[in-house]
Amino acid sequence: MKVFIPFTFMTFFQCILNASRPLSTIGSAAFLNGQVQIHTRCHPQQYNTLRSNTIGFYQKNNKSKPFLTYTARFSTETNETESSTSETQSETPSEQITNNNDAVVTQEEVVVPIHLAEGLFAAYKPIGWTSQDVVACIRGMLERDARSRGAVLAKRRSRKSKKKIKVGHGGTLDPLATGVLVIGIGSGTKDLQKYLTGTKRYRAGVELGFETETLDMEGNRTKEMDYAHVTEENIRDVIPDFMGKIMQIPPIFSAIRKNGKRLYESAREGKTVDDIVIEAREVEIYDLQYLSEDDNGKTLPCFGLDVESGGGTYIRSLVRDMGASLGTCATMTSLERTQQGRFTLDDVVRRDEWSPESVYAAVERWNSILADVDDGLLRGESSEVEEQQVENK
Repeated sequence: MKVFIPFTFMTFFQCILNASRPLSTIGSAAFLNGQVQIHTRCHPQQYNTLRSNTIGFYQKNNKSKPFLTYTARFSTETNETESSTSETQSETPSEQITNNNDAVVTQEEVVVPIHLAEGLFAAYKPIGWTSQDVVACIRGMLERDARSRGAVLAKRRSRKSKKKIKVGHGGTLDPLATGVLVIGIGSGTKDLQKYLTGTKRYRAGVELGFETETLDMEGNRTKEMDYAHVTEENIRDVIPDFMGKIMQIPPIFSAIRKNGKRLYESAREGKTVDDIVIEAREVEIYDLQYLSEDDNGKTLPCFGLDVESGGGTYIRSLVRDMGASLGTCATMTSLERTQQGRFTLDDVVRRDEWSPESVYAAVERWNSILADVDDGLLRGESSEVEEQQVENK
């Protein structure tokens, strides 16, 4: 058992080295089997003094580290002291040093994992939050948990460091939208790209007769038109025109880059769709269903849409284009993502449930589910290969 006793550097230099320049901080000494191990920290200007007193010091990346170890052996029969020096092997010794007045028992250093689980899970994005707000909240929560467990984390601005909590999302939702947001933890962030381009399902609320600058309820009204002629049958009739691969012009309030600048940045500068040429892009609608009521139970001029689409589809633009096809204008009043890949509303961790325990539990559960799916796909592929080989024979 090692027992550490606090001491000042003045005592250290007077009693052990008899150096002429005392140091200004406090170190500690450990007595073990007739030896005293003294751990010191010093100012870089005092390295010459330390060298002259044969104390070794640790260097890394051509920079001296001010953590030194001095070992002195005491004879039990005489007052003579044999001294030796040792260079520390790491910036932080495996034996923890203390400056407290109470004696403590040291323990071997244990590497604490930064993440308790790595992979994917689904969070429910609250209304008014950006997707990055969700990521920042979960990252901060997991960082506090990691530090409470004794994990050493790098600073956030250190992008290349492996000692940090990694969190990302698999597809942006607008602030006024809610629903399934796939979150990657640790190595799971590498699997998020497939969710950016994968299929998604939404339930949207629509109101006829007006249009806003943002194409949702966040913006100011820019257009109003009569909608009295529109019936449910009219809406059902135009739906086939928006099925399959279609060309769609994204909203000006979007994160798409134009001439090196985000479109929403140009919109906030006062520019409109008349000032900026936004190219149409090809998107794909796999399924589009008419719902007679919106999410608040309102009927015409309000209704709902159940949409399954590929990546890059803007439901706001879809609503705008459907309104124009009906001879009026329309605005999206609500949006909820009900499915993203294999993740549905039944799988989400909601805001009041967010905690390190629930997040890691969800990640571990989905690691098991996705592993079973991958195994099934591999078995299916191997079976198809075997069938083809039999057919070829």
